Amino acid sequence: MGVDKSRAIDRAISADFDGDGAKEAVTWTRARSEPPETQSSGELVVFGVRSPAGRVIATTPPFVPAGPGCHHTVALSQTGPHTVTLDVLARCDAPLLARSPTRGLAVIAPVADRTSIVALRIADPAQGESFDVAVDSSDRDGDGRDDVRATVTLHSTLDPEDVSADLVWLDRAAGPSRDAAEPSRSLGKAGKAEAGRTPGTSAAREVFARVANARRLYATLCAESGTPRIFDADGGPLECPEAGSGLKELVRAEVRAALARHDAVAAAAALARDGWYGAPLPSRDRGALEADLSRAAPPRAAVEERVEPIPRAKSGLPRFSPLAFEPDRALLVQTVNGVVRLRADGHAEDASESVDPWPLTVGSGTDPRWTGIAFPCERSELMLMLADASGTPLTPEPVRVLAPRPGPCGHTPTLPEPSLVPLEWSAARHAGLVGGSLFGADTLSDIAPTPVRGAPRSPDGKTLVTPTPRGLLVSSGSTAELWSLTTPSELSDCVVANGAAAAACVRGDHAALFTPEAKTKKKR
Repeated sequence: MGVDKSRAIDRAISADFDGDGAKEAVTWTRARSEPPETQSSGELVVFGVRSPAGRVIATTPPFVPAGPGCHHTVALSQTGPHTVTLDVLARCDAPLLARSPTRGLAVIAPVADRTSIVALRIADPAQGESFDVAVDSSDRDGDGRDDVRATVTLHSTLDPEDVSADLVWLDRAAGPSRDAAEPSRSLGKAGKAEAGRTPGTSAAREVFARVANARRLYATLCAESGTPRIFDADGGPLECPEAGSGLKELVRAEVRAALARHDAVAAAAALARDGWYGAPLPSRDRGALEADLSRAAPPRAAVEERVEPIPRAKSGLPRFSPLAFEPDRALLVQTVNGVVRLRADGHAEDASESVDPWPLTVGSGTDPRWTGIAFPCERSELMLMLADASGTPLTPEPVRVLAPRPGPCGHTPTLPEPSLVPLEWSAARHAGLVGGSLFGADTLSDIAPTPVRGAPRSPDGKTLVTPTPRGLLVSSGSTAELWSLTTPSELSDCVVANGAAAAACVRGDHAALFTPEAKTKKKR
């Protein structure tokens, strides 16, 4: 074995890579003048009977950041009978361009005429996430050539249920051929596994976490998400043409887990986000899930009545409703001139002397103000936009509702515009609903039992109302019903009375009062 005294051997593997009974040595070397943590001059050299002086078969990938402030970590392992995997990772003090590769992973056949089997460029994970890449380069199809399976396992700080998916290449005489069914097949299996579960209330939370992480993994792996972090040797993103079936199963899993938890609000919100992650469900599949939701929240007709007092106009920011019920079912309407009380018998009176206008702004005093939401590309979660009392923007706050993909990260012509509804906003908790999805608390029971005026809960805190494309979803604990309306769209600022006796919303520039019709007794 020849030795270049100007270079130091950093690590080595000895094995019979060509099956001739003699072992070869594969070594990763660096210039002796270079510190161990700097591997910009690294070389992978094979020594054997056919290469007694050594042959360079790979070097530090040129796209991996190098220079002052960058430190390299190198891993070398035998992952198949005829192959090794070289993994070079850079950590730099200075910030880098978003989703630019910091890691090069290469599967190499040291003694073959064509040494490079598969090479990947890998960017850092999204904020709040990490992922592992495990390589198995054994022969998968029995042709005597080492193939490549890279299993990517994603971890999240917000949803601690790991999810994995495979990337697969089969090595052919003409070169490696990627299996286009992956990672779509893996995501589909994960989705079907979750959709097929019949979880109890406690197990449903694990389903929600695995569904969320499967979507995070899709965003990491697939070009269609607009935010891929793993690329081919030339820097091109990996397409996942069959991912739609797996993403569809994730919607089913989320809706069914919510229904198993007797949470019709979460189930309706999951359906409302259909199309946020890939193409919307086919009408047949969506219809089946809507039927499941109808069984959990049976429809009930409601009568709509226009209310004369004009509520305060919207400012374009999230707000508490200018409507609020009192315990006796009287409806308060905050107008530009004060507060009007509409009693249950229809009589309206000026209540300005007895009822002060309540704050509509979400946040007061030293608490940050909620000004909107953002769909970031550098992390998976939707962000709450915040400002201080003077209007100066503050650091956005992530919530457990995932941002749509590709959303603004791709070429989507329109973006979702979910409703933004505060539930509790204090120094202890920032909680609300984005398109009906709860943030800031694990369950509605975690919210303060006594709601503030203008929140979409009854004065006793037992009933919640949320508008949906099909009507008003009125829920009390584990029971719910859907009030069907002639025109269910364009409703906002909804509130509900004790015992679900009535609800009220803003429609356009006026208020509307909704009263459920009496339930029809079933015939014996």
